[in-house]
Amino acid sequence: MPSDSVQSLLSSTISNFQITTDVQAISRIGDHIRILKSARDLERDQMLDILRSLSRRLELAKTAATAPSSPTRRSHTEKILELDRTKFSLAKTINELESAYHASESTLTRLNEELERVKNEDVIADASGAQQDPTILLLKIYRSLGISLEDDGRGEYGKAIVRSRQNNDIRVLSLDQTYSNFFIANYLWDMM
Repeated sequence: MPSDSVQSLLSSTISNFQITTDVQAISRIGDHIRILKSARDLERDQMLDILRSLSRRLELAKTAATAPSSPTRRSHTEKILELDRTKFSLAKTINELESAYHASESTLTRLNEELERVKNEDVIADASGAQQDPTILLLKIYRSLGISLEDDGRGEYGKAIVRSRQNNDIRVLSLDQTYSNFFIANYLWDMM
């Protein structure tokens, strides 16, 4: 690989390690999650109030029911069934809102953990230490992408082992001269 392309790869890699916008995005996501949580809590409380009101109306309707021979018995039964359907619909909506709340909460927890991990990494120190040896930096970049290179015993790399995080798969690509650099690059990107 020409040294100019290695230097341009290193420069573009170092410039991509700016995390200020990521931290701001995570902060905005946290704010949105808090807003969504409060809106969902308010909506859940409203739904619970409606559910309680409907339950009271149902109980009142049951106690006010007339004798079985009354001509309004059928309409009363239909009204009770309608209120039961509304009650179950509201209960389902509340359940869905709680599930969405828990999903948002777990996403927030995961994002906070990732933010802490990013804060704890000293990316700039790693990059400046690796500037002395571009091969080490290149190997670190490959490893972070899930690619491991195997030495063929002659000082060159004979195989690339690609670990795909999407489908938990491992593929091996021979790095001999039968494949062009373009094919190898596309293959590695497709496997990640």
